[in-house]
Amino acid sequence: MNYNLKFDPLIVLQKIDGQDVLFSKKTGDFFGLNESAAFMLKTLVESNFNKAVQVCAEQFGESEETIRQDLNELVDTLIESELAEKTPCSQ
Repeated sequence: MNYNLKFDPLIVLQKIDGQDVLFSKKTGDFFGLNESAAFMLKTLVESNFNKAVQVCAEQFGESEETIRQDLNELVDTLIESELAEKTPCSQ
């Protein structure tokens, strides 16, 4: 299933002490991301799920199926943490 990822306007992706984090301006909470997860998330936000899978598979030298599973796990975690939501993809 292809989709876009949307963040609440009060959620920002930034570096804190050299680590990429999602930071909630509303609650002050943050969600740390390793370098691979940050790349995957940035790629998804800039495009859509299917395109992000292709780009990340090429970047990391992994199969699209492996990236699809990893990216879905990351997105599910963000949704469960109420940091993001899936939106329909028009592409």
